[in-house]
Amino acid sequence: MSRRIKMIMGIVTIIVVVAIAVRMYTSGQYAMYIPSKHTTFRAEVADHMTMLDTLDRLTIRKISDNEPYNEGDEITITDPKEIRDMLKLLKDVELKRVREFDVSERNPQYYEWRLTINKEGRFTDGFGLTFYNEDSISIYNEAKTRDQLEDYEITDGFNLNEMDRLFEKLKEEKT
Repeated sequence: MSRRIKMIMGIVTIIVVVAIAVRMYTSGQYAMYIPSKHTTFRAEVADHMTMLDTLDRLTIRKISDNEPYNEGDEITITDPKEIRDMLKLLKDVELKRVREFDVSERNPQYYEWRLTINKEGRFTDGFGLTFYNEDSISIYNEAKTRDQLEDYEITDGFNLNEMDRLFEKLKEEKT
């Protein structure tokens, strides 16, 4: 009889542990321990900066599949205030991590951003952002040792036409 009680107690213990684990997973309370596929631009890029970090440079390149590289399609911004204004466009963009996306759906013209951050005056850190279309972005994080390049699906309304307009405006100001 004691063997039967031990068996029942073991099964009940396993069921309780599984029930608690499922509840913790679904509640989101322990999201920092369980990697989520949903994130934001702020969590992936902006939250990696501290108050002592300074925005060093933002290089924006317009890449065309049909035309060769043209230096006129590249703008470098060095003013931290202007860089911050550009990053504000993306701060609330919601992302969903994907393994890969269909490259054939990208626009014939897409944008590549290279952001350089001066980390407390000691070294620089960098991010690479590639906007393939209004629904796809790749983020390269130089500081990561694993998974440096990750692909994301943009889940909320992101307007690539607005970026195109700003690029042309900045291009006119620089010339």
